[in-house]
Amino acid sequence: MIDGGNSAVILALFAGLLFLALAAFIAAWASGRQWGDLSSRRHYGEALTEDEKKALRRSRRAFLIWAGVSLLSAALSFYALLR
Repeated sequence: MIDGGNSAVILALFAGLLFLALAAFIAAWASGRQWGDLSSRRHYGEALTEDEKKALRRSRRAFLIWAGVSLLSAALSFYALLR
């Protein structure tokens, strides 16, 4: 699997990608909080302003992007260990 010369590089790549996955997860969590707050208010009948509706769409999009980056980085980090 891992030969002696490249093991340090592969482990550094693994750690870097895993750190990126964690940072992207935190960013997704932060934007997901706003998405959850606004969608909860809308669900329970509170009327949202146009600015809040735009913020709802932006936060949903940001959450999905950051969650995708997090999952992709985590998958790539473990894939790097296979090489």
